[in-house]
Amino acid sequence: MQQSSIKSRRAWIIAAGASVAVLTATVLLGPAMRQSTATSHWDAPATFADKQIDATDLYAFTSPEKQDTVTIVADYIPFQAPQKPYQFDTNAHYEVHVDNTGTGKAAVTYRWTFKNKALPVPSFVRRREHKAGPLDSLVEQSYTLTRLRDGKSETLVQDGYVAPTDMGRLATPDYPSLRRKAVRDLPGGGKVFTGTAADPFYSDNDAVNLLRFGLRFFPVKTGVPMNVSSLALQIPKSELALNGDAAANPVIGVWTTASRKSSDLLGSGSDGYKQLSRLGNPNFNEVIIPLKERDRFNTLRPDGDESGGLVVPSTLDPQQAKVVADKANVMQPPAPRKDLEEIYLTGLTPRLDGPIKEDLNSHLLNRDVSGIAKAEELRLNMSTPVSAAPDKYGILKGDKQGYPNGRRLIDDVVTVNLRMLLGEPAGKGAPGLIAEDNPAFLYKPISDSFPYLALPVTAV
Repeated sequence: MQQSSIKSRRAWIIAAGASVAVLTATVLLGPAMRQSTATSHWDAPATFADKQIDATDLYAFTSPEKQDTVTIVADYIPFQAPQKPYQFDTNAHYEVHVDNTGTGKAAVTYRWTFKNKALPVPSFVRRREHKAGPLDSLVEQSYTLTRLRDGKSETLVQDGYVAPTDMGRLATPDYPSLRRKAVRDLPGGGKVFTGTAADPFYSDNDAVNLLRFGLRFFPVKTGVPMNVSSLALQIPKSELALNGDAAANPVIGVWTTASRKSSDLLGSGSDGYKQLSRLGNPNFNEVIIPLKERDRFNTLRPDGDESGGLVVPSTLDPQQAKVVADKANVMQPPAPRKDLEEIYLTGLTPRLDGPIKEDLNSHLLNRDVSGIAKAEELRLNMSTPVSAAPDKYGILKGDKQGYPNGRRLIDDVVTVNLRMLLGEPAGKGAPGLIAEDNPAFLYKPISDSFPYLALPVTAV
């Protein structure tokens, strides 16, 4: 019995390692394979070639240990090799936007700008007299955090500390102290963290490959054993809510963008900056938007989605739904996909007479909102109670706090998006397509306090 158990554990370990390799290779190949292959880590041809402005994942959820606040995490620069320094672009604006009116326009924007601090690599890499110097010498960059609201700009953080890559015990002997130093209090309440973290993304490999390639793989949940550069905020709900009243107006929409300084402003942008990356709902660009239009989507703002002739028609009749349904040998719901329009563009409420009869996260639930626009945003109802027993499948398992009502770090968004593409929760869909009881191999666990992200992955 014991020998059999050991063999079983070994088999799962081997399978998990193979699945990590498959997931990593799958995502790394990205747009180079074919139309359905890119992931949120590289969701379009231009961001595939430009890692610094590539948004990998966006999270928004009520902070479990401080429930009068919302935590928003925007991750950039995917697939960072352990113990190799990476930098934010010093000629870019990295922004988190919050829409509390349902118009697709940002009511408040948080903007990070970065500058190099002294030389672009730490002193220990330069081997200057074989001295690492003080811990501050390991910091490659500093940042300024600005809040844009009501036509005014307010600096919240000046010369902020960017947590560097964990370069190992010799170079960074007390790395947790650097993480703590990178967490700062904000004026008026809240916190910010900026720096390197272990990539919290994970998914079922079967779901990943089916959603993007139309292929089946061994069903093990795996993480990405690499790092990302994170922008994390913990903000009082009153700061985000319409008219400052989170009880009366609890629903917000969130998205993140990166814009680079440019003289060619064919896309959206301001002050000489052109938007090149956009992320709201996970998987939206690479699954809903046709490949040839994904770069254009990344230049658009949500307030133009309804009239732009791309986002709404792509949502109502996504090409990928037919690809997945054919390969999985299941039925796809017929177009127009009003269920997907609810999920991604309007939020869920019976007031819109859509097929999903759930008062969940539409801006129409806000007392002071009478009409909304169709706009792709990650919508969060801040009044939804924190789940005592959160389920990674969110609304598909009755956990109303889970995705697509915001997104927590534990949500299996690829599986949820796959199942929604095939018709849930509006209809029967194909709930048995992805195994729910398979073991999860997460590379590093998240923490129970802000910024929740795990410390960076190291090579040793």
